[in-house]
Amino acid sequence: MLALIGRLYGGLIVGLAGLAALLIVFAVALVILNVGSRALGYGSFQATIAIVEYVLLYFTLFSAPYLLNTRGHVMVDMAVKNLSGLPRRLLESLIYLIGMAVCIIFAVVSVLIMQDAIRRGYFDERSIDLPYWLLHAAFPLCFGLMTIEFARYLLTSRSLFTKTAPREGL
Repeated sequence: MLALIGRLYGGLIVGLAGLAALLIVFAVALVILNVGSRALGYGSFQATIAIVEYVLLYFTLFSAPYLLNTRGHVMVDMAVKNLSGLPRRLLESLIYLIGMAVCIIFAVVSVLIMQDAIRRGYFDERSIDLPYWLLHAAFPLCFGLMTIEFARYLLTSRSLFTKTAPREGL
């Protein structure tokens, strides 16, 4: 049963990263079509900027759990790499706890913002009108997944600061 949950969890993280990649392809295609349309004298699509802004937000959120899971993000580890043994493990644990706390705060606050936006009927008014809650819709899921990732680092022997590839870092 745990193996199945692990596979589903891993599939969710990889699926979100794949969706993030598709969103970037979509945004690039939209910008190319918009520029081409203007160059040919047809004018631009009004919603391009707003849609690309949403895509960039969702791309960042959807790829973050995968990057945390694979240690593919940018981080400063000079304090941790100079420690060993118990002091290093304690500092790593503190970092994981802070990461979990920040992710939980973002997830909870985003849920509260979404609830308020739905209750009041707010819209994000730009070149296109979109429900305001849509701006925050991915936050609870993605920050929830990152909370789980930090907890996995905290509760297992995995380390966020262990190099996994010889070309990693400077």
